[in-house]
Amino acid sequence: MRKGISFWFGYEIPTEERAKMIKKAGFDCVITSADKRFNKENGTIRKQVKMFKKYGLENSSLHMRYRTEELHYFWEDSKIGEKIKKNLIKDVKVAKKYGFTCVVVHLYGEYSKIGEERLLEVLKVCEKVNIPLAIENIDDQKTFIETFKRIKHPLLKFCYDCGHNNVFDKDFDYFKDYGDKLITLHLHDNDGSQDQHTLKKLCNSTIDWNMIGNNLKNHKSIILDYETFKKNNSNITAEEYLNEVYSQAKKLEKFIEE
Repeated sequence: MRKGISFWFGYEIPTEERAKMIKKAGFDCVITSADKRFNKENGTIRKQVKMFKKYGLENSSLHMRYRTEELHYFWEDSKIGEKIKKNLIKDVKVAKKYGFTCVVVHLYGEYSKIGEERLLEVLKVCEKVNIPLAIENIDDQKTFIETFKRIKHPLLKFCYDCGHNNVFDKDFDYFKDYGDKLITLHLHDNDGSQDQHTLKKLCNSTIDWNMIGNNLKNHKSIILDYETFKKNNSNITAEEYLNEVYSQAKKLEKFIEE
């Protein structure tokens, strides 16, 4: 199984050196964001992809650009809602241009007809360029469920975030109802108290990795993507961090394969 990691994993390292380190640690793929606010850390999306290709890394998912405090406007009659829609369309086109597998989307707010129409507009663009939208499970389960209930579209997919599931709705089985829509993953650890995006080694993990492994046995072509970042209170080096993530991915792969 291919293994991926966030291009930004918490260390101030030049983009080329970071790409080189990710490849050296054994990873096949990277996930990143189209948001220009992260250009300082990651470089432009064009520069990132250039580095990925240079070191033989594949593009996995591309995260939508967004501001958490603005997401609810997507469902409201507002200029900000229109801006979010237009940015999402831009992200879909960027994903197509640079060869990402899908665009990961956060949906938050009160489901509405205007938001539904916006989402359908985005999906029309997805059809033209054959890029799926992967709705991520965040802390708004109601909107997630309503979206899949209301919109039946072959390119509306699911991004499973195990850390969010562990913190916000641990008893909810996303694989049961949405496993057939699963296209990409955000793997990371936490102790159940908050969304920590850390490693099992660095926290008192309460995530049921056996459950995740069992559910992924029917998805062996999926990339094991880790969306994890070093925390400021950790003394682990970048090399050690990457090796630990890769080791965890290998263990998960072994469980799935067996």
